[in-house]
Amino acid sequence: MIGTIAILVIAILVIFAFKKNPSNIPPIVETIPFIGCFYQFAKNPLKLVRSSYDKLGEIFTLHLMGFKMTFVLGPEAQALFFRGTDEELSPKEAYRFVTPVFGKGVVYDSETEIMYEQLRFVKNGLVLSQLKKAVGIIQEETEKYFENKWGDSGEIDLLYEMNKLTILTASRCLMGKSINKSLGQSGQLADLYHELEEGLNPISFFFPNLPLPSFKKRDAARAKVAAIFHSIIQERRRSTDDSVDDVLYTLMNSKYKDGSILEDEQIVGLMIGLLFAGQHTSSITLTYSIFYLLNNLEYFDETQKDISDIVTKENQGEINFDGLKRMNRLETVIREVLRLHPPLIFLMRKVMTPMEYKGKTIPAGHILAVSPQVGMRLPTVYKNPDSFDPKRFDVEDKTPFSFIAFGGGKHGCPGENFGILQIKTIWTVLSTKYNLEVGPVPPTDFTSLVAGPKGPCMVKYSKKQK
Repeated sequence: MIGTIAILVIAILVIFAFKKNPSNIPPIVETIPFIGCFYQFAKNPLKLVRSSYDKLGEIFTLHLMGFKMTFVLGPEAQALFFRGTDEELSPKEAYRFVTPVFGKGVVYDSETEIMYEQLRFVKNGLVLSQLKKAVGIIQEETEKYFENKWGDSGEIDLLYEMNKLTILTASRCLMGKSINKSLGQSGQLADLYHELEEGLNPISFFFPNLPLPSFKKRDAARAKVAAIFHSIIQERRRSTDDSVDDVLYTLMNSKYKDGSILEDEQIVGLMIGLLFAGQHTSSITLTYSIFYLLNNLEYFDETQKDISDIVTKENQGEINFDGLKRMNRLETVIREVLRLHPPLIFLMRKVMTPMEYKGKTIPAGHILAVSPQVGMRLPTVYKNPDSFDPKRFDVEDKTPFSFIAFGGGKHGCPGENFGILQIKTIWTVLSTKYNLEVGPVPPTDFTSLVAGPKGPCMVKYSKKQK
């Protein structure tokens, strides 16, 4: 009896596996019945997506163990993704797998209206006045870090150091000096965030709560970070200092439209998410920028001339917001690095109602995705797309949705300006104080959903003589 049922089930599965799809859906990449191309996706998702694009063009669907992920690549196709309404394309439904990191009731784990209110609170904490204040804080923390940790000369893993430095400076800007009292410059927070990052990989998208070692480490790290942030919030509530004005202050004093305030657990989740989103982008981009600059001395010399003219001569050594905004060559270097090495390899939405593109129907229930890593290296979009050429950004790119390192549309990254400002400030301090020797630009590790350089990224440094 059991054998008969098993045969019947298998027969039904085979029928569905080989059932002819309607002709108007995107072409499906399906290598093994039932499993699809899940193995190739888990092993090297970018390779699979790029090869599928080369064979099938700007729209196709990956069959991944029952999940259907439809990719749209190229500015015209990507417009469908970025211009879709929340009723058509839900980011909330697509990103529920980050809940173990961000927490319950925060952003993608909340109702849509609550999610947008929370994002508005975050944006309110990153207004221009806060960005201007952030420059001095980042400079101060960076100079202290180099003085205490680096000394006169040595050799370091640049990615590891930039991870520590970017999270140190960002957390100080977001949460004030309390974070330094809790952690100092120990690098503990960077190590914990590394565990969070390792817990987000292609498998986590499908099965975020499997009892895998990386997921257990992720959950343990999340608990430790939450405890640190809870203690800072409690200390802030006890404080009588009313001069504090940072992102944490903004969140603690924000109210929803119904008049209710954020719960402490929501504030913790938003701070974890904000630091997570910014830290990996800044540290990865900063590391790659340094390697590219020192492997392309023409651009290195241009950035140093800007620093000399703007910071040293005009501002008598002061690094400020207006001066950093005028460092155009450094800005184009950062954007070119982000084009070549965007940390987020996929952006995703869940299709809520069927969508049409050039005669193809994307069914409800599919995950619609774009890949900044693939989409910004298409020869139809950028000339010599695999070459490092910051000058391509000397003229504003007027093609909508060609540069998507920070997303686009209503869901663009709220921390874009802060991230670029942070990178510029750290590079200005670092290149003013130290001579650096680097090897070739490292390749990218695509085993995580957050793609950074394969380490270690060793760099020799020596302090400049005054």
